[in-house]
Amino acid sequence: MVRTPEHHLSSARSAAVINVANAVNSTLELDELFELTLSESIRAIPDADGGALFLYDQPSGLLLCRAYVNFDEIVEQIRLLPGESFTGDCFKKRTPILLSDRTEILGYPSPMRSENRRLLNHSMARHPSNNSYRAMSVPLITAKGECIGVMTLNGFAEKGTFSVSDVGLLETIAGLAATALERAALYEDIKIKNQIFKSMIDYQQEQLVNMNSGKGPDVMLEQLGAVIGKPLSLLTVYGEVYNSSSNPEHPKPLHEYLIRDGRQLLGKLLIYSDSRTGLRQTDDYFIQQSLLFFALEINRRSAMRQAEHKYKTELMDHLMKGVLTEDFLAKAESLGLDTSGAFLPVAVRIGNVGAVQPVDQLMKQNEIASFLELEVSRAFPGSLVVLRDQVYLLLLSVRHEADYKGVYRRLSAIAEDIDQFSAVTKGGAITRFGAGRLVRRIEKLPEELQSSIATLKLMEETGFSGRIADGSQFLLERLISGSGKEVRSFIDIYLEPICTYDREKGTELAKTLQAYCRNLQRPGQAAKELHIHTNTLQYRIKQISRLLDADLADPEILLNLQLACRLAGGSGYLQ
Repeated sequence: MVRTPEHHLSSARSAAVINVANAVNSTLELDELFELTLSESIRAIPDADGGALFLYDQPSGLLLCRAYVNFDEIVEQIRLLPGESFTGDCFKKRTPILLSDRTEILGYPSPMRSENRRLLNHSMARHPSNNSYRAMSVPLITAKGECIGVMTLNGFAEKGTFSVSDVGLLETIAGLAATALERAALYEDIKIKNQIFKSMIDYQQEQLVNMNSGKGPDVMLEQLGAVIGKPLSLLTVYGEVYNSSSNPEHPKPLHEYLIRDGRQLLGKLLIYSDSRTGLRQTDDYFIQQSLLFFALEINRRSAMRQAEHKYKTELMDHLMKGVLTEDFLAKAESLGLDTSGAFLPVAVRIGNVGAVQPVDQLMKQNEIASFLELEVSRAFPGSLVVLRDQVYLLLLSVRHEADYKGVYRRLSAIAEDIDQFSAVTKGGAITRFGAGRLVRRIEKLPEELQSSIATLKLMEETGFSGRIADGSQFLLERLISGSGKEVRSFIDIYLEPICTYDREKGTELAKTLQAYCRNLQRPGQAAKELHIHTNTLQYRIKQISRLLDADLADPEILLNLQLACRLAGGSGYLQ
């Protein structure tokens, strides 16, 4: 091992230095400069036919191969510690090292780690000797005195030598290269910063365009995920959840950022990682910018919801009071209600009446409410959902020809789905559905909406075990505690379909039902009173059963029919 003394360059070597200087000063592109520095150095040293250029990486504290000649590409995987092998030792001691033969190379006192040795042997396997016959390393020291790396040249041909003067020439070249590399690194740094700055401006403008065009948080979240390369989730205080397309199945958040408007909490941004890489410094800028845009978008959507809720509440208030103005249907349509078919009014409460709930329980109830709206829009497109006095009022839009039983089954399925959703999310809130009757004429809607609310109230007061009920399950309770309006409603439920059929078809089914109820144990007497045959009586009873969609052999239904006929007879309903 020989260390170089001071030296003077011959004219031939001076020319070589000039050629190298011209080459390395011809570009500011780092990758190109690495290649030029190494190739021109090999050209300047007659017995050098290979080599590698290593730069020191500050974050990892390792020397990384940035260029190579006459090695396999696997050499790029070598990571040297300062002081490891003669290349690492050259960097650590900041002095050139000359190894004249293989004995000195293999016997160098600072050995290479086993993994790096394996990679190096693999990278030299193309050569007959499987190693170099000579080597020399010189540090890359800048004009500021900073050692930024090492250049190592090798001789793979058996004939030839490296001299002290070769080391001196390589030192001179390394000094030129280090200065050029420092300048190129500064240029690269400025170029990267300009690119980052441009990408930041572009990102900001794209997010503004997304927000102004109303594309929503999901698109904005995807854009942020594409920039920082991480799966993301966005949660809002309104129960909304948005996930980027690359979200892992069972994620563990790497970072959490609160989204605020001043002191008001609006939501939370979750950043996941399916690798060991963390966030880059520039990622924080994009995240902070996105938090601002997310806050603006959440507030904007909240304002839209509040305005929509105000209009829906006003519409529902008018409906509750029976104020059906000429433009009622037009207003309802503008809020998304399909007015071309029939309606089923439903009152829904999530949780207990007037109970003070902890914040986490309220958030769970908001999730259930969001799920309710989602299921209603799926099963009954064109319906309206309005929160009023802690009760969700639903105007379910159905086709004119829809039958009540079919609609009720669909509503029951929603109730079951909400029960399952509540169990999965551990919401714990009881959800009850009070249904009115199917309405085909808009003027009947206020009455049935009130009826659905009354049914919900009775479900709560009586401790009704089911999740869904309609007015027919609380007829006697409403009748006993009710007014003339409740009496009329009770009669309508059982007799209106029959009276309507009589008016349309000219039949006497209502009269038949009255006679039948008066003479339950004597069908012959009922037939005689009506002046018809008993077979005709049985036929008419079957028609009544079909119109009411009820089994007249059911004692409870028969009792309600008897009561309805008695009340109707006394009130002049059947006159």
